[in-house]
Amino acid sequence: MAFAAEAAQVRLVRAAVRERLGAWGLESFFDVALLVADELVANAIQHGCGSSDETVTVSAWCTADELLIEVGDPSPVQPRRRCAGERDESGRGLELVAGVVDRWGSEVAPGRRGKRVWIAFRTTSKEAEA
Repeated sequence: MAFAAEAAQVRLVRAAVRERLGAWGLESFFDVALLVADELVANAIQHGCGSSDETVTVSAWCTADELLIEVGDPSPVQPRRRCAGERDESGRGLELVAGVVDRWGSEVAPGRRGKRVWIAFRTTSKEAEA
């Protein structure tokens, strides 16, 4: 799914991700997945796009045991976690993301312009595997 690099598009991303999760029966992930999608899309718009003429891509898919969400933007610059100061008004997004997902990473998109930032949530519990 492609979205214009505008803050107003974040609500459309939320709706699209929510619809996908509902279709897969993953309603228990609504809150945390939408929070993470918001953060990744906001970062892509703010740091990965030079203008609202550019686009941010969002993909979501499920494997047997994981929910994955990927956000792409046109910048090859990799995101980096930083330690925001007490008075800083921003800079906590990736720390928040890292704290609630099971895995995350980023990579330059092979054969495409820009990068992809992805996250993964385990959808199976450790108790179920025992």
